Amino acid sequence: MKREHFTTFLQDNILSMFTGSEIVGEEESGPRDACVAQGTGGALLVKFDKEDDYRFVVKRVQPFKNFEISLVKSIIDEMQNIYRAGLERAYIHGLESSVIQRAICKALSPSGHRALEKVLSLVTAWSLRTYEGNKAKFGFIITNRKAPKDINPNMKITQILRQDFIALISDGIHTGIEVSSDGYLVGYQSFTKQVKEDLLTPYEYLNLAALCTGSKVGVGLSVDGDILVFKNKQLLFAKRNGAWVCFSHEEIIGKLAERSGEVEELRRAIYLSALDTSFARNGGCLVHVNNNDKFNVLKHISPADILFKEGYDFKMQEAINQSLFRSADEQEEDYEAYEEFLKEERCSKSAALIKIINGRKFQELSRKLRQELIAIDGATIIDYEGNIMAVGAIIKIEAGSTGGGRLAAAKTLSNYGVSMKISNDGRIEGFRMDRSKLRVKPIFVIG
Repeated sequence: MKREHFTTFLQDNILSMFTGSEIVGEEESGPRDACVAQGTGGALLVKFDKEDDYRFVVKRVQPFKNFEISLVKSIIDEMQNIYRAGLERAYIHGLESSVIQRAICKALSPSGHRALEKVLSLVTAWSLRTYEGNKAKFGFIITNRKAPKDINPNMKITQILRQDFIALISDGIHTGIEVSSDGYLVGYQSFTKQVKEDLLTPYEYLNLAALCTGSKVGVGLSVDGDILVFKNKQLLFAKRNGAWVCFSHEEIIGKLAERSGEVEELRRAIYLSALDTSFARNGGCLVHVNNNDKFNVLKHISPADILFKEGYDFKMQEAINQSLFRSADEQEEDYEAYEEFLKEERCSKSAALIKIINGRKFQELSRKLRQELIAIDGATIIDYEGNIMAVGAIIKIEAGSTGGGRLAAAKTLSNYGVSMKISNDGRIEGFRMDRSKLRVKPIFVIG
């Protein structure tokens, strides 16, 4: 493959799957070097042919994992097979997106990859159409078992998914269809079992993900057209806006810590809630404040948005101390008590939220409630222990901030911890202040 064609293939297919990755340069390479390998600092080194005298260096904020390196190797192997067939360039270009899907299927289900690939292809077609004016939702579980030899040929999943009636059968949230490794419908499940809420998957798909143990692979199609793929009780891949995205959950959770020893349960809750908000397409701004910045962050927040008495007292006392035109007697006057302040009309939202939260920490709330709180317009701010400082807070942006309001707020609040901007299209961007360079730096990108 020519260099320019390979560059385009990388950018359109592989880099788009690992969100935030980019080609940062190249290095010399010889026939003994692998076509795909891990480089310094967790970079991805990739070339198309063993004889190529260069390898591209691909980097992103988070290092590439071994599973991701193996997946890219599988993609390159598939493309090499296509080129060896001697097909015309125009035809090869049309096959490139299917190569990504085939490699994902082989990596997830060696015995059932053909059935998985058929399901994904037909579900992709359904994501682009409606049935009786409504978008379809699906849920499938691909097993490693073959169908009985005497099974009715009408049970082929390829035949069933081409029928309109199937749009009303299974939604991936409450129900799912079982598919054999050789591509037949072999069962139907109603998800009635209660599962743990801390699985690494969007909230609506907890039940489907919980069934994906061992060699089982789950597939869900959301009403927004997202195609989700599950294995080992977690979301591993999603096809969003026409491109495949790979998820590295534990690595992102680790990046939410200011230092080792922080409450992992809280970091996990924050990440899962960001994931839930992403797939609900609500959008939001979520901030995990550093240990020493709990009160510093309050300068960007109105007293009416503060949800804890100590924060309100600090804010009001700060206002008194900063008043340059009051007499000493006036500065000693007491400000309105927090309980009385909450009775003011402008505090109706905060008063209601305090009652709903009821003294619980963020990680102690249900996932559904956390998702609903983040969806409220404004920023959700959580301290290092999980105490909820503000929900739906309108942020005073620092001068010189760029981007939309949500992005500017996330960058401003990154001065005080890890901040996340969740776009309405599902993209999650994480930021932290680089103290050594005094600038905001991205620390992860998802979707």
